[in-house]
Amino acid sequence: MSPPSEHDQARKFTDKSASIATETFEKGKAAMEQSFSATIENMRDFNLKLLDAARANADAVFDFARQVATVKEPSDLAGLWTTHAQKQFEMLSEQSKELAAFGQKIAGASVGPLASTVNQGFKKAS
Repeated sequence: MSPPSEHDQARKFTDKSASIATETFEKGKAAMEQSFSATIENMRDFNLKLLDAARANADAVFDFARQVATVKEPSDLAGLWTTHAQKQFEMLSEQSKELAAFGQKIAGASVGPLASTVNQGFKKAS
């Protein structure tokens, strides 16, 4: 039995490379679809969180306006204003933290499957 020729070795290498590329492409396509679906779902959740935050902020403004409308002494207005501003600052700070954390979670969930598939493809090829 004669050793494989260079042509046979090159063909075998090319076939193996093509097989790995096709497999990686198919897995990448599936990961992209999964990533897209996860992104759509996460963006929907993010939008709901934004709406909840907007509702909480609007409710706080209406509560404040109601309290201002019932103030009897001008001196009470300053204390009321200060209390409202402090509560709003705390609420906005907390909302910002929650939205930032959720945004990071979305980014990781969206890119994770695709990055994993690409890494696996490179490992197979090497």
